[in-house]
Amino acid sequence: MKCPFAAQHPLPWGAWVQPKMNAPFLLNKARAIIWGRRVFLGSATDPYQYIERRYRLTRQCLEILVECNLARLIVHTRSHLILDDLDLLCRFGGRLRVGFSIPTDDDRVRKRLEPKAPTIAVRLKTMQRLRAAGIRVHASVAPVLYCHPRRFAALLRQAADGVYCDTMAYVDKTGLQALPRAQAYFRSQAYQELVAELQACLQEAGLLAEM
Repeated sequence: MKCPFAAQHPLPWGAWVQPKMNAPFLLNKARAIIWGRRVFLGSATDPYQYIERRYRLTRQCLEILVECNLARLIVHTRSHLILDDLDLLCRFGGRLRVGFSIPTDDDRVRKRLEPKAPTIAVRLKTMQRLRAAGIRVHASVAPVLYCHPRRFAALLRQAADGVYCDTMAYVDKTGLQALPRAQAYFRSQAYQELVAELQACLQEAGLLAEM
């Protein structure tokens, strides 16, 4: 999902961040609307980008949400910076679910397609720490990138309570437009077979979940 300001920004998409400085203020004004509701934090933009350590906007929002008697809070990220707010997250108790984006077990793939994101090892370790704190964690393998299905399923079994798995279905809407070989791979029978094998391994491990 592209930001409406993207057309006017001088830098290319993905090379800049526009902090929503008034987000905590607006959220606080909406307390009555969200009271007792389900809230998804991070559906379009990762709430734990590195700039969060400068502004702490996500933490300010969590401090408001924890007082809103939510029925459920889902936080979705791929960053270890979520551990900065572990104390606050634990206050949500059983109402909290953390979705963690981890599309491959191969860090070589991560370096090609997510070069600025945390390593796969860091993500797995972060997920394990969240679970050790009593927080339910679901891995989001969406889209599935090249991986080693049986090894990936074994790693996720140690780090997640469940896994949501989906295919690459938007090759024409991302940076993959400039990578013809990658586009061809994600449309190939080999890719479909990889996804099917991973799903079978996750099913065998008791991890495959509906989100």
